[in-house]
Amino acid sequence: MIRIIALLSISLLMFGCKLDLSSAKKTTAKNTIFIGIDVSGSFTTTDSFKNGVKFLSYYLYGHLRGEEGLSRPTDLYVGGIGGDQKEEPQSFFPIHDFDGLSPLEIEEKLTKEFSGQTDNLTDFNTFFLRIKSIVKQKNLVLAPISIIMLTDGVPEIPKGQGKDVKVVKQAYSKIDISPLEYLTRNISIRILYASPKVGNNWQSYVPTSRIKVWTVEPAVMFGWEDQLRRNGMSGLWSWVKDNIDLRIKSRGI
Repeated sequence: MIRIIALLSISLLMFGCKLDLSSAKKTTAKNTIFIGIDVSGSFTTTDSFKNGVKFLSYYLYGHLRGEEGLSRPTDLYVGGIGGDQKEEPQSFFPIHDFDGLSPLEIEEKLTKEFSGQTDNLTDFNTFFLRIKSIVKQKNLVLAPISIIMLTDGVPEIPKGQGKDVKVVKQAYSKIDISPLEYLTRNISIRILYASPKVGNNWQSYVPTSRIKVWTVEPAVMFGWEDQLRRNGMSGLWSWVKDNIDLRIKSRGI
């Protein structure tokens, strides 16, 4: 009788271990998040930048903890978009710099690293090339890649020519996301704090055949704090899933 009880105990223990391992696998499916923060002077001085840095602190916190269905990334990198000169690469901070931090601690780090740059240029192309380099070096080519960009989405346009339709179209058409096209089968770009007009320009003029692009205007983005106040963290995670992390379709050629 004692032997039977012992065998049952061992079986239950092994079954429990299998459940734990299965659960762990589900929460650690390989996926990579790249976050780019626009450090150009035209953006870092705006309310969107301040609100966005605070939002990203919660976004990172929620994903790193795998809160309420948010996927925990196996790899994460946070870097700047832009520089003092064109084609100047920025440092990318890895997942270890944010794992285990509170939202406030993450916000403080992001503010320290990215808010002091006010005279820089917006350079999306160098940002995308840096992502390609990291993906190749770290062998992340098989995992889904989500690129989150905190930016107004406006490329460098010659002063005084912002209303010239031809000039604007040329500026957007020079945004080159081709280095990302075949890195992995599932890759998306989410642009936060871009106006509806800018979002339309990305959809219409930035050439791509495979990459999925989603834009969220400031009026929507500023609503995340209301969700947090009214419904707490649970409400915020639900808002994130519905407005940021939603499944998006490729627009095709």
